[in-house]
Amino acid sequence: MLWNSSLETGIKLVDEQHKQLFDTADELLDADGDDKIKKALDFLASYITKHFTDEQKLHASVSYPKAAVHKGYHDEYVKTFKKFQEQYNKEGATLSNKMAANKIVVGWLKDHIMVHDKEFTKYYKEKTAQK
Repeated sequence: MLWNSSLETGIKLVDEQHKQLFDTADELLDADGDDKIKKALDFLASYITKHFTDEQKLHASVSYPKAAVHKGYHDEYVKTFKKFQEQYNKEGATLSNKMAANKIVVGWLKDHIMVHDKEFTKYYKEKTAQK
């Protein structure tokens, strides 16, 4: 799935990072060699952590009341992604792993953005407009 305007939150940093995640996910899904797949997975693993940290700092900056719940979603995703990455590194580009990559990487991010990040964005914009 390619990045599109429906995924925009209106928070520049968040949107830039989300776009990078989607661009790399597309590279992962299109990769045709183990080296390219490993490189994309390694990048995603580190970038996901950076993105979640940055997003959680934004939560703290406006005392987001659902910050702990949102962080819980992030923490659970990191565990899921790492487990998937280990499986992919062990088994390679099986059909099952390619389908899982689409679901875990693209599907989860899309759903998370559309529900939880958009909910936070609404709160963030209301809080920052008052300052």
